[in-house]
Amino acid sequence: MKHHPVAVLTSFDLTEPARRGDYLASGDVFAAQSNMSAQINTQRFRHITPGIETLPCSFSLPRHRHLRAYTTVVLAGSFEESGYNGRIRATAGDVLIHPALDCHANQMVSAGVKLIRLNWSDTSGIGGLYHLGNVDEMARTAEKDVTAATLLLELTLRKTNLPSPGRRNDWPDLLLADLARNASTEIGVWAEVNGLARETVSRGFAVAYGIAPSVLRAELRTRSAWLRITKGSDCLCRIAADTGFADQAHMTRWIHRITGAPPAVWRRSASMDGGGRVLDPAEPSTAREVVQ
Repeated sequence: MKHHPVAVLTSFDLTEPARRGDYLASGDVFAAQSNMSAQINTQRFRHITPGIETLPCSFSLPRHRHLRAYTTVVLAGSFEESGYNGRIRATAGDVLIHPALDCHANQMVSAGVKLIRLNWSDTSGIGGLYHLGNVDEMARTAEKDVTAATLLLELTLRKTNLPSPGRRNDWPDLLLADLARNASTEIGVWAEVNGLARETVSRGFAVAYGIAPSVLRAELRTRSAWLRITKGSDCLCRIAADTGFADQAHMTRWIHRITGAPPAVWRRSASMDGGGRVLDPAEPSTAREVVQ
């Protein structure tokens, strides 16, 4: 599989071609780039470097967001992750597929956590938590070629996609699953149906996931809208109505709150790529992080 360099878009790149001459004639290209910097907060997203890495035993990371999809294969050690796909105590053999605009927190459980991180083609926007019986071949392949390792993992998961045994299945996780299936789920109604007090649900969920269920519900709703904005051409007012927002302005506020940019910027960014792949207009071309 051939990978092309990722374009780094600026406000000049996103300007209508007919107006670019005006920018050049006025020498205002740098002003246009500065305007884009004001629209995008580059620190909102974390970026991975594909390959094998061993993490420090004291490492932990509060809730954070990734713009692009990626996957983590655990080779050794253990850590906990809580995010849109649920909670898991990941151990050797576990595969965590993080979809685009995913948000999660991480906490090391043991020393010597060694993992592979790979860029992932996110077509469903769902992600998943799986388990491989043998990761030795995956590790050997990743040491030589991360692209080949990605292809090997895709092939392996097509043949067998066993769920991870470390996945939690308590009532906070069941609530998250219901919210993921239907972001309009009423927290109070869910609590009553499951024999719990609403206050118990709010407190318990916040302890498990680090965020109130009502806020996470809004984040999932926002992410659904964002995916439709970046992958399709439906009008924004229709998307807002379909995803449960009061109106387009309500949706715009939430998308800006989570991504640092309004819907129009993300739609233009995706359309510039030509293939529907979401581009981060302000992402450095060589970003590095030490997280999974």
